[in-house]
Amino acid sequence: MALMLEPTEFLERELQCAAHWRPDDIAAECCLEAASQLQVPVAQLHMDFEVQLSAQGHWVAKYLACLQKLVQPYRAQLSALNFQLEVFTSSSQSEALCASWGLQFETIAHAFRLPYPGELAHGYFELCKGSDLC
Repeated sequence: MALMLEPTEFLERELQCAAHWRPDDIAAECCLEAASQLQVPVAQLHMDFEVQLSAQGHWVAKYLACLQKLVQPYRAQLSALNFQLEVFTSSSQSEALCASWGLQFETIAHAFRLPYPGELAHGYFELCKGSDLC
């Protein structure tokens, strides 16, 4: 299963890397900066990043972070239904998701479009109340 969160629920930033940083240094710096920006401990973050070479020849880490408390309720609900959450992402990452899954962008755009007015009954996706199945 994939969980698509709202772009506003993620912190998406770039971090200039020092030339002497190793991969674990870059990961640590991204985590520290994201925790500082979101004003939470590092242990409360889910985080991913990639490093790219800028046009000026400098290494830049592009990172995406969100709070674990945003993902945990979805993970619990999916687990209760015997689904395993493989990835959670934002619509801002749709092109990368398409590339990794070998899909055309239109497929993802259609799958994650908002429902038309009246298309779904209110509460259609409220499958769990707390830890009990409805």
